[in-house]
Amino acid sequence: MRRITLRAPRALAFLLAASALASAPAAAQDSVVVRLRAQYETQRSPGFVVLPIAGGAGAEIAGILRRDLEFSNRFEMAEATGARAGAALDLEAWSQRGAEWVLEGALTGTTLRLTLHDAAYGTVKGSGNFTVPAANARGFRMAVHAAADAVVRWATGEPGMAASRIAFVTQGRGSKEIYLVDSDGENVTRVTSDGSISLSPSWSPDGGRIAYTSFRGGAPLLYERDLGTGADRVLSDRAGINITPSYAPDGRTVAFATTVGGHTEIATIGPEGLRQQTRGRGYENLSPTWSPDGRRFAFVSDRLGEPQIYVMSPGGEPRLVSAYTYGGRGYSTSPDWSPAGPAIVYHTRVNGRMQIAAVSADGGSPRMLTNSGHNEDPSWAPDGRHVVFASDRDGGGLFVLDTVTGTIRPLVRGRGFGLPDWSPTLVRAR
Repeated sequence: MRRITLRAPRALAFLLAASALASAPAAAQDSVVVRLRAQYETQRSPGFVVLPIAGGAGAEIAGILRRDLEFSNRFEMAEATGARAGAALDLEAWSQRGAEWVLEGALTGTTLRLTLHDAAYGTVKGSGNFTVPAANARGFRMAVHAAADAVVRWATGEPGMAASRIAFVTQGRGSKEIYLVDSDGENVTRVTSDGSISLSPSWSPDGGRIAYTSFRGGAPLLYERDLGTGADRVLSDRAGINITPSYAPDGRTVAFATTVGGHTEIATIGPEGLRQQTRGRGYENLSPTWSPDGRRFAFVSDRLGEPQIYVMSPGGEPRLVSAYTYGGRGYSTSPDWSPAGPAIVYHTRVNGRMQIAAVSADGGSPRMLTNSGHNEDPSWAPDGRHVVFASDRDGGGLFVLDTVTGTIRPLVRGRGFGLPDWSPTLVRAR
């Protein structure tokens, strides 16, 4: 791929090329030949059974819970063959059938009562009441997803990711629009209907807003959409370009790339106004992503000739973290900082194709997470374990990768989907 040149319009051309979502492999590009090493855990997952749930929407709730727990990639889900809602619980029998965890529940009105049993020890691991709207009401599925996240925490002590959504861009005829989808691939919702080009959706920490770039007025401006009201406000209308936004953990500050002196720099806009963060001296800098504590951000810069991933503190000096041999070739872009620690996921060119990799912001060697297909634009789930990315595999679409086991599942199928951004947890169980 050609180097990003010093002019901001070419930086925009680079961004548009990266978001074109073309499925053709990049075999014609010069690239470093790297041996892929994707190492995943192979330990046995504990057996888990979700018993039938009594109540009007009990069967639908049990189905959502079962799929959420399966998608957590922490359990071996078993069928509740022969079980009846409300029947006496025989933990020893389920243990003999290989279930280490048994979840029972009942729905009374809008109250869902769940109890998680440790079948091996015959003890209750966790229990709680959850408010669940009617099955045909808005918020029903998300409330059940939140209950599933609570069950994951009872069993493992770790966060779940079911009660979340993914924003993404889909390409139509001459336009790109932003959509949302639940973590299980259900409930696709359209956000923009501009008949123009919308790019780089980014979730706010409270999950109520999305920052994005739109060309609907001609120039690429930075907007913020209130998902509750549907209202937009302009975050930046600086001359040139305003692209690749990322919210800081405070929810009030947004980092983005904007034109400064004919090239792109990382800037922040918030309560203290506009502040330039990078000074590339003629290089292109874009795609910022914040650390969970807001003290650092990662970004892309072509200061070595092709895009690479750097980390810096606001006002500090950038430090290279992606793999690069000085004097060689390399191409790494689209970083996303894990909400659970220093891991940064990004895509990098390997043997002419884009693959997903992860590296610690504190230093160390990158770990390759994919080794087949053409894979781009990764984004972390709120559990810091799963990653969504765009790929041309299996007919193309958005896919979810479990970075512990290596399991990959489709989220949205088809061509023309890309630039996903995974939300924070949107509903917490009460």
